[in-house]
Amino acid sequence: MTALTRPAVVAPLLAAAALVLHPALRTEAWLPERDAVLAALLLFVTIALALRAAFVPRRLAPALLAAGALLVVGAVGADGVRGHRGTLSLVPGQAPSHFDEVGPEGRSLGLRPLGFTIGLDRSMPGAALALVLPGENETVVLTPGRAVSSGGFRFGSPRVVLTGAAARLRVGISGGGEDVTVDVVPGRPARAGDLTIALEEYFPDFALDDRRQPFTRSREPRNPAALLTVNSPQGTFRVFVLRAMPGVHRVEALDRAFALRAVEPEVAAEIQVHREPFAAVALLGALLALAGVVLDRGTP
Repeated sequence: MTALTRPAVVAPLLAAAALVLHPALRTEAWLPERDAVLAALLLFVTIALALRAAFVPRRLAPALLAAGALLVVGAVGADGVRGHRGTLSLVPGQAPSHFDEVGPEGRSLGLRPLGFTIGLDRSMPGAALALVLPGENETVVLTPGRAVSSGGFRFGSPRVVLTGAAARLRVGISGGGEDVTVDVVPGRPARAGDLTIALEEYFPDFALDDRRQPFTRSREPRNPAALLTVNSPQGTFRVFVLRAMPGVHRVEALDRAFALRAVEPEVAAEIQVHREPFAAVALLGALLALAGVVLDRGTP
């Protein structure tokens, strides 16, 4: 019995529990029984250290180990009851103040308020994100290997996904002795001389169905196309542009040809959100346990 309570056995168990908890490892994905494994590890450690404290009376090291384990287990259990976790979806230009909370079994619990707003400034190589957080004068970089904290919440495990919308269209206009290029942003029409060009509908992967109706086959910009609304002194025109066929979309009344020259797809970021109000208690317990291990190194 006492062999199981040695620090050389208990310390690896604590390390394994820390690895299971670490957000960068995403243990929820490849370890379905993550919570059960964590509970078993921590329960075994707590029992082992309590036994060691009982078998080695009047020594500080076993008492520190047992107290630290109790604090860690208690804090983890309290966080399981009072803590929150879920997914936050971010699109540039938006500043959400809620995230989609999930329960212990992955069941959706609806929206949970953060108590503040968080914004996405831009996405960066390697799935990194530049976030706008309250109280920060500069953007804070979140990477798959580095979580950030704000307002009692921890944000980690970022993932960038395509929304199927366009952040910006580069439209070429030729004819009438000129050739210009304008950037059309959804909800923000562009001007080119006496023309105003607005985006009406965007198709990232344009195709026609059996009834010859347009649709998109995917969110990937494999065959982008767009329906534009062009306002001019001669009237309003609807112009269809397809990047695979540049320069053939001509409006005779305007003596202009329109081309879709480039597309900047809109991306969204998904971030894992965790709130663990008793994390400081767990850290204190881990430090006490570590102190106990250091003091108990010479104990047979």
